[in-house]
Amino acid sequence: MLRPAVRLMIARGLPFPELGEILKELYVDACRRYFQLGEKRLTDSRVSVLTGLQRKDIRAIRARLESSGTETASPGAGPVPRVIALWLNQRPFLGKGGLPRILHRTEDGGHPSFEELVAEVSRDVHPRTVLDELKRQGLIAHNLETDEISLETQAFVPSRDEEALLGYFGANLGDHAEAASANLSAAPEPGPYFERAVHYNKLTPEALEQLETLARDLQSEALAKLNTQALALQKRDKGNAAAIGRFRCGAFIYTADRDTEEADA
Repeated sequence: MLRPAVRLMIARGLPFPELGEILKELYVDACRRYFQLGEKRLTDSRVSVLTGLQRKDIRAIRARLESSGTETASPGAGPVPRVIALWLNQRPFLGKGGLPRILHRTEDGGHPSFEELVAEVSRDVHPRTVLDELKRQGLIAHNLETDEISLETQAFVPSRDEEALLGYFGANLGDHAEAASANLSAAPEPGPYFERAVHYNKLTPEALEQLETLARDLQSEALAKLNTQALALQKRDKGNAAAIGRFRCGAFIYTADRDTEEADA
């Protein structure tokens, strides 16, 4: 589980001493969040017993956590992915065949405009700012002569935005790990989250290519349907005090040209 993460950290220039400091903080934070004994105060001694860390390190880390907090904004919560989701799923921004319309930048004779699309997402951000960011990431084409904007993607894939890429990397793997850990902790009872995988070996390169194509098509279709339904439910429940939940459904494909055990050996 950790091997690919360690390989990535080495490639990104994160040395072990820095990772060690991050892990220390995560251990202390996990104790603080999940391992208290009822209403009893969580002592540094108990954290030390649970984690193996020295109490002087624990005191420093707890002080830092309690002063700064550890909650961060949800990755992908900015306007760009939401603008694309609306453009792909919401009338009147859809044209014939349910495809995203080509939009004029500003209002044009009653036709939907890009500025109206952005206003649907947020009135606190300027449409030009969103336009520039979409253009920077190669997600749209902007005809300057006609001032028309067309969507060039069927999903938000932030390939040109390193910060967004790392944010989704952490969020997607983090939520998958949360689900898998909860299922493992529930054993031998059934786990609370759906988690399935199809795994085969002894396959030719041609078979791998066929399976990957099929998996991409099926998973893309499923994610598109989920996106449409989630957007409709979110709009329906806007303003509802109970609308505080978070949902993530992911999909991935991995292939190797050799059996993993043979490659490791």
